[in-house]
Parts: sequence; structure tokens; C-alpha cells
Amino acid sequence: MKLRFNIALCLAVSVLMQSARANDADVEITSQPKRIETQPTAGPHPDEVSKTQKWGYAVTLENKTFKPIQNLEVRYIVFYKHEQLGIKAPPQKKQLSGTYPIDKIDSLGKVSFDTSPVVLTKALLIGEVGSYTYFTNGAKPKAEDSLTGIWIRVYRNGSLFAEHAQPSELTSREKWE
Repeated sequence: MKLRFNIALCLAVSVLMQSARANDADVEITSQPKRIETQPTAGPHPDEVSKTQKWGYAVTLENKTFKPIQNLEVRYIVFYKHEQLGIKAPPQKKQLSGTYPIDKIDSLGKVSFDTSPVVLTKALLIGEVGSYTYFTNGAKPKAEDSLTGIWIRVYRNGSLFAEHAQPSELTSREKWE
């Protein structure tokens, strides 16, 4: 009976020791789109109204380990689409890359930062009240740029340490450049 108790006690201590030594890759990365600035602008033609907005992502890295993590470099790519008013072509895919150095994330701590903003425009063709306004070439009467996602890679001492993409299928659709 005493032998079984000792074995059970040893197993319990071993499990507790393993859980106390969490892996360095235990970093949770979250990202949320964030509007930074909005300003209405006049279009190049009197029948055009547009609004320019600056959007980015609020990124948070959370250390899930019981020891601090040091010397991290966050590299990210913000993906977005650009549409031109009066053009029938599909939206252009664009991207903006950036980096953010992190000296240290404390044990069970968090670090947050905002990515560099991208400029997104919403444009609309307008006419007299009650009339229908259209382009003679058949293009849509409105164009709207949009964010399509973010891909984040975290490097520690030059080696890939953690990765995050929103949406997750972005990594199979796009290339890291």
C-alpha cells in the first residue's frame, strides 16, 4: 500500500514539474482591426464623394510561460484590397510590411502595439437627388478598399519562434515576402 502511495506521489510531482516548465513557444498572439483616423475628402469630380480612413491592427503578445521571454522581433504583413472608382477591373491586392522589436515579455505578461496604418478609401458616384448616376463603361458606382488580413511572425534571436494569421487560411492563400 505504501509503495503505491509513493509511486502515485512521484507521478504527481513529475506532472507538476512538467507543467511548471512550460515551453518557450507558449505565446498567444491576438490581432484586431483598428480604425486610426477618418477624414472626408472631395473627389476629383463634382459627382464623386469619398472618405479616407487609416486602418491598422492592434496586436497583443501574451507570455503563457513562467519565465520571461527576451529579444523578440515581430514581423508582420497587413494585406488589403484597393478598388478604383469607375474601373471595371477587380480590386488590386496590396500589402504593407513592418517590424516591431520587443526587449522582454515578463512571466505571464502581455505586450501590445499597433501596426503601421494603411490608407483605405470609400468612394461613391453621386448625382442630382432622385436621379440615377452611372458610368458609361458599366463600372460600379462605388468603390471600397478593405483590410483582408494580417500575418505575424515572431523571431527570437533570428529564429522563427511563433506565428499567427488572421484569418488563418491567409497563410495558404498568400506568400510571405
